[in-house]
Amino acid sequence: MTDGHMGYTGEARMGLVLRAPDGTVNMRAKKAGLTLTVTDSWDLPYGRTLFAAPGIIIPWDLIPAGMHFLERWDVAAPLWRYGVLAKDQGGPHDRERTEAVIRDLRVLLYAHELLFVRNTPDGVRFLETWRAECGDGNGTGSDERLAFLRALYLVKPLFCALPRSWLADLQKRAEQDARTARSRAMSHQQVMVRVQIGPNVFVSCPEGQEEKTKERFARMRERSAAR
Repeated sequence: MTDGHMGYTGEARMGLVLRAPDGTVNMRAKKAGLTLTVTDSWDLPYGRTLFAAPGIIIPWDLIPAGMHFLERWDVAAPLWRYGVLAKDQGGPHDRERTEAVIRDLRVLLYAHELLFVRNTPDGVRFLETWRAECGDGNGTGSDERLAFLRALYLVKPLFCALPRSWLADLQKRAEQDARTARSRAMSHQQVMVRVQIGPNVFVSCPEGQEEKTKERFARMRERSAAR
């Protein structure tokens, strides 16, 4: 069965696509049970394909999860940078083109350097549309991240946004997880205090939030009185 220029061939095989040979990656791919293809093409050689850009840290321990997501989703990619929005990316012409498609540039961008795609009609159309959108019609090219957003909105594949931590190596992810766990533990250990909000009326609130709590209940009383 075929669909579109790149072709839809089913979902039986899983593999990794690289842009340049890499002996270390080749060995890791075999160990992970992935077939490896080195090519500049954006064709989908496998039912579930991971495209990895040169220099990207491949999270080998997460690859099974990524391939599992493709049992349900057409496309999956990590968030790129939490502090950068589409309005901050590319040139004025590129941003105008993107805003015309997605309407609001106050959205996060995605790291296409680690891109999972399922070989379905929508997966194929997404890749074709993204690569076509990377050219802006006058030969000067387009920002790939903004083009990625446009393709998502134009094709509307089932898209899974992965955490940015997928771009980090195992040690850094472990450190981040440990920081998150400590932060949650501290929040659970937060000291609660009593604050008076009226004559003989007290409520509990986190330490340091006393004034905000008083203000909140004062506003509630004002609204009740206005009724």
